[in-house]
Amino acid sequence: MLTGIVIAVVVTITLGLVNQRNARKGTGLPGQLEQVLRTRGPATLRELAGAVGKDTFLGRGDVSQALAALQATKKVRMIPAPPGTPGSKAETTRYELIAP
Repeated sequence: MLTGIVIAVVVTITLGLVNQRNARKGTGLPGQLEQVLRTRGPATLRELAGAVGKDTFLGRGDVSQALAALQATKKVRMIPAPPGTPGSKAETTRYELIAP
């Protein structure tokens, strides 16, 4: 059991570092998302996932992690849903490219 926990922690940290490196360099999934945001403008998580061919539940998780890496490198900002918006906030939150 302890081995499984250690492996999960190492994998999580490694994936986070890889996503941040790709976000800085503009490669991988973060680079693809950057290109989509550059051409389309602000978009929701669902729209971005569909644009890069990851429109599944797990695919949206990958896109969400890549967006977090882009936010950490100050390339993307999150536009939250307005107060009082009905439905899921995740469905109405938009992401916008900061750096051209």
